[in-house]
Amino acid sequence: IDFKEHCRFIAFGPETDICICALLIPHISSIELNYIGQPDPPIFSRQNSRISYARSLSNRSNKATTFTNKSSSSESLVFIERDIVHLWISLRDICNKLVHIDRILKQQGILSKLMHIESWIQSYKNNRNESIIKINNDISFQIIKARARTIIWDIMELKNEISYPRPVHGRIPNFRYNPNCSINLAQLEEFQRARVIEICPSLAQEHLRLFSLSEGKVLLTPAPSLDNALFYKLDPKFLHMQDLSRAATKSGAAALGTIVNLTAVGNLHVDIFVVASVVVNPISGARLGYGDIEYAIMHQLGACNDKTLVITTVHESQLLNDLPESIMTEHDLPVNVIITPQRIIYTENKFPRPKELNWNNIDNETILNLPVLKEFKRLQQLQKLSSKSE
Repeated sequence: IDFKEHCRFIAFGPETDICICALLIPHISSIELNYIGQPDPPIFSRQNSRISYARSLSNRSNKATTFTNKSSSSESLVFIERDIVHLWISLRDICNKLVHIDRILKQQGILSKLMHIESWIQSYKNNRNESIIKINNDISFQIIKARARTIIWDIMELKNEISYPRPVHGRIPNFRYNPNCSINLAQLEEFQRARVIEICPSLAQEHLRLFSLSEGKVLLTPAPSLDNALFYKLDPKFLHMQDLSRAATKSGAAALGTIVNLTAVGNLHVDIFVVASVVVNPISGARLGYGDIEYAIMHQLGACNDKTLVITTVHESQLLNDLPESIMTEHDLPVNVIITPQRIIYTENKFPRPKELNWNNIDNETILNLPVLKEFKRLQQLQKLSSKSE
């Protein structure tokens, strides 16, 4: 069934009880479609094809679904509804070779059926160009960012990939098996050569902080609650072995670490900068998360440069190929390397890094959450006054 060239359903016989749905929606990925996990098309595809649907409540035993075209209320189509759509396929992923049909399902006989979808894709590509969605204003940015975060949070909750705390919504995911990221981090030559590493204070990176300390690395961890300091500095040379686990926690860093004031940040050189992310594009390195402000300040003060390796550690469920590159602005920090519990991913590193803090992008809420911004702004104003007097 081809709905306005947006949907195609391939339904197998009762003996297999398998249904596959392919959707031609340029801006939606396979991972989002599978997240929906329902036998009906997503609401945005129904709107695009101008088709509404209503389940037949009077005859649940037949599991019939009625599709009615809004332009002609007299015409209706009734067909047998499956309990489960076993696979949702985004044709955008297939066209971009992110999903290969011959590797989707291995059951005997399914491959030949899927060839119908492949031929449909090919004919569509030859006869019609996909529309390109352009983002023109900040409202669109915020909608896309919020939608991407919500999708990832929902997926991770549904797949039970979250450790404490839950629910994960509104947080950096403390994903399961995050200690395995430390094993993969150790494989990087940059980590083996690194002397100073900055790691975000999120729970998902706690084992990473412990591992770095145990490997003799000087650890910097952000101190968002301090008024005149950006980091706590923890040097394993001055810590007892039994204190390393405590030092890797937020409270332990505050108790055992040395406060690094803004005026002293320029004396440091950070080799690796580890940021927290909710969602990240494994191809381009675009991401949504925290750490942009800290990096901009450190770059402006001379502690980071373009040779500093920017890494994020995430779960495989947090990878979203369709995260648009257009969401990245001059103050957003991309990543060079993505480390998951399963693998190491090197991104294309398409975006420039923020070189200084742009105060036009800092709102009052951010300043309240990061009191050190007030001190940093004061130091900048003093520097400008001194330069004018000279």
